[in-house]
Parts: sequence; structure tokens; C-alpha cells
Amino acid sequence: MCGARIDGGAAACQKLFDDLLALEYGDLTYGAVHLFSVDAYALQHSEIHSPRSNAYHLLRLGWLLEKNGDPRIGRSGSRVKKIVEGYRDFPFLPPPPKRGTLTVADVNSKTPPEEYAKQVRRWAKSVWDAWEVHHAWVRPRLDEIAD
Repeated sequence: MCGARIDGGAAACQKLFDDLLALEYGDLTYGAVHLFSVDAYALQHSEIHSPRSNAYHLLRLGWLLEKNGDPRIGRSGSRVKKIVEGYRDFPFLPPPPKRGTLTVADVNSKTPPEEYAKQVRRWAKSVWDAWEVHHAWVRPRLDEIAD
């Protein structure tokens, strides 16, 4: 899975993520990086999602990082809708052996929103970098959904 070194295994990891989601939905200054959190977590825990989810989350994460997509809650709009249009044809992208150097356990929800955003972005970037083997599939599709 994600590689987080925490007591309690997958359940503890899920609890950390649930706490981040509560923070992001409860205070939109923290929710300014919401899609980064969702995509990073999903890609580091791909076993609990459908096979096509890896492609979807990696494509959206690429859009966020490489096309400066808007990661705020409720702001993804028509670009993400374009991503979803091809979902039925998405391949299964097998996860890499290591899914990033940072995990949900590296995000401190007790920091101010600006620092929190930096931590979440670093986490998302580490996940994006770990999935590099699939960037050749993602990048052409990013051009299709760009403005």
C-alpha cells in the first residue's frame, strides 16, 4: 500500500485521511488543495478502488500538477468532466512498487492553511513522480482536456 509507517495499518491510514477530509470540507482554506489529497491517497491505496481508478486519479493529478488545474473543492468543473468521459475505456494502470516518498502521515493537519497546502502539494508531487512509468499514457490525454 502507501508505505506509511504508522501503528494500526490500513485502518489507521484511512483514519488519517478521513481526518484530512473533515478538515478540508470543514474549512475551505484547507480545502484549497482537496483534489491533491484525494488523488494522492487514492493512488497510494489503489487496491481499495476499481481498476480504472488509477488511470482516472493519475490523469486528474497530472492535470492539477502539469496543467495548473484548480484543486479546490467544487472548482474542477468541465475539465474533470472531460476526464470522466473516457472512463469506460481507461486501462488498468498497475501501481508502482513504491507509490511515493511521502504519505498521508506526512501531512500535519495542525499547521496553518498555507503550510498545510505546501505539505499536501509535496505529497501529491511525490505520488505523481512515483507513477512516472504511466506518464506516457497520461500526457497525451492532458492535451485533450486542456483549454
